[in-house]
Amino acid sequence: MTRNLTDDEFAQEIESNLTAIERLAAFHRDEAGWDEIWEGMFAIMAGHKAAVRHAFGLDPRRSVLYAEFPDLLWSACDPQHPIAYDPVFREFGMPVFDGGPSRMTLPFDPWSGKKLPGSVRDAYMDEAEKRFGPDIGILDQILDTLPQEFRSEAWWIARDL
Repeated sequence: MTRNLTDDEFAQEIESNLTAIERLAAFHRDEAGWDEIWEGMFAIMAGHKAAVRHAFGLDPRRSVLYAEFPDLLWSACDPQHPIAYDPVFREFGMPVFDGGPSRMTLPFDPWSGKKLPGSVRDAYMDEAEKRFGPDIGILDQILDTLPQEFRSEAWWIARDL
């Protein structure tokens, strides 16, 4: 994905990436800079694994999708693999290390090549709107008051989505 960059902007992006990778490669765990790396990359990864930790206790076999996508689910539950899975929205992706929750959505299982089931985010928000009205947003804290089933795959399984 090259976006629409000028040659100079493209060169700056490459130089920035090279600088970052050299900096990462030069760090040793016993150096003071390691804390910065930990707080950056690994903290982001831990954040992306929070959904599977909460829903499955990092045991991928607890997912209804495990039988069809075992390698993908194992990777989604492995803190050392850059695969994220949000069981509430049925979305797989790879984290973007921008300091936040951004991720690139995966349309296919990288191991089997099978098409992944579609996101149920819109259906989730439809359910939320029925309960809280049309002005509800994905970041509204009131979503935390939804029944327990809405914190895992259970809600979309029960609705055969």
